[in-house]
Parts: sequence; C-alpha cells; structure tokens
Amino acid sequence: MKIGVFVPIGNNGWLISTHAPQYMPTFELNKAIVQKAEHYHFDFALSMIKLRGFGGKTEFWDHNLESFTLMAGLAAVTSRIQIYATAATLTLPPAIVARMAATIDSISGGRFGVNLVTGWQKPVYEQMGIWPGDDYFSRRYDYLTEYVQVLRDLWGTGKSDFKVMLPTY
Repeated sequence: MKIGVFVPIGNNGWLISTHAPQYMPTFELNKAIVQKAEHYHFDFALSMIKLRGFGGKTEFWDHNLESFTLMAGLAAVTSRIQIYATAATLTLPPAIVARMAATIDSISGGRFGVNLVTGWQKPVYEQMGIWPGDDYFSRRYDYLTEYVQVLRDLWGTGKSDFKVMLPTY
C-alpha cells in the first residue's frame, strides 16, 4: 500500500465553509506539509490542478498555485518522497509536459511523476477558449491514450513520431 498527501494548492484547502479558517496557498505552507509527510514516511505528495474556482463567500479555490512549478520547488527541498504534479491535457501539449517533467525529475533525483486529467467541466475550459466541443467528452480517454504515448516517448527518448488526433494546442 502507498500512502500520500494531496497538497492544498488552492485557497482554504479542502473545506467549503465560512466557519473554517480561510487561508491562501503558499509555497511555505506546502513545503511544511510535504516535509512533514516525508518525515512520517509517506510515499508521495500529489498536487491537483484547478483552473477555475467556485466563487461565493469563501472564494473556494479561486486562488491557486501552479502544479508543476510548486512541485519543482518541493522536489528541491525533499529527498525521499515521490512528487507528482498534475496536468490537464487540454491546457498543455505533451511536449511541454515532457520537458517540464524531465527537468523536475532531474531536480528530484528520479522521484517525479505526472498525474494527467482529461477535463470534464466545460465552463473551466470555455473561459480560456479551449473547449474543443461537446464530442470531446465522449472521446477524452482516446485523446488521453495518445497524450500518454507522446509524453512517454518524449520524456524517455526525446523523440516521438506518433501521429495524433489530439485537439490542436
């Protein structure tokens, strides 16, 4: 069994409440959490990606740190715990993710991994003008399979000749 910590990169952590303490995400907060997790022999630290908050009185997840840069920093201040960043496949081309992942893997001494999400909340992607159309939802795991192939090729060898049907970036 592997035990990990889901780091709070969004404001107010995981609670949508006006009664819970309200706080902004910071590198220092996440560093303290991940270093404590490492001290207690947790296996991994995973950061989510959030591109649009929920608003309201608490502005839940309206303020977020960026996953890859945060995890690069955490890789540099830890020594054993596995570090995972999250990429939304509609927002970052696999070539860019592969380059960032290879760099962070170097910083971490081989402890870095990537969590990929396909995106399903249309308003999140429409706000950026990158929702590829409603048919995407039914084919998103086909796209993900291609994305993973290109990502593995580029991260592993620096080359890929895979022909994709991915949405255009």
